[in-house]
Amino acid sequence: MIVAAFATERALHDAVADLRRDVTCRVETYGASPPEEGGSFSIVPLLMLGGGMVGAVGGFGMQVYATTLAYPQDIGGRPDLSWPSYIPASFELAVMGAVLAGMIGYFATVRLPRLHDPVDEAGAMQGVMTGGHVAVVRGFDDSDAVRAVFVRHGALTIEDIAP
Repeated sequence: MIVAAFATERALHDAVADLRRDVTCRVETYGASPPEEGGSFSIVPLLMLGGGMVGAVGGFGMQVYATTLAYPQDIGGRPDLSWPSYIPASFELAVMGAVLAGMIGYFATVRLPRLHDPVDEAGAMQGVMTGGHVAVVRGFDDSDAVRAVFVRHGALTIEDIAP
């Protein structure tokens, strides 16, 4: 694993773009603030939509099954499939499904719970919270090519960290 610190965010993004274009590797970036160029696509909202839909359809289906097939009763002349009474519970289960899917999706996206990562041992990571910009390269084939890209873009420090 190679860790490089940069003075500016622009230099970091240029180096990462070159790495993704030229070298086969996995690149992670760390900084104290979100990137200025806008956010990236997140799958968490889609997971929450799916969880909400599964919760709503599952809750509605459970109530339909219970009142029409498993335990039908004629109470007050109402039909067995009295769907307006199913809406509140279906809504509650939709919210619960969306929240659970969002939490699980978030934890999976940021790889939590992860108690220790070897990149935390790098000296460059100490400057991240004070405004530094760091790139971490994992799974590379040619370390010399990665180092050359970092040197070409003006990396302040370049460190090798054992995985």
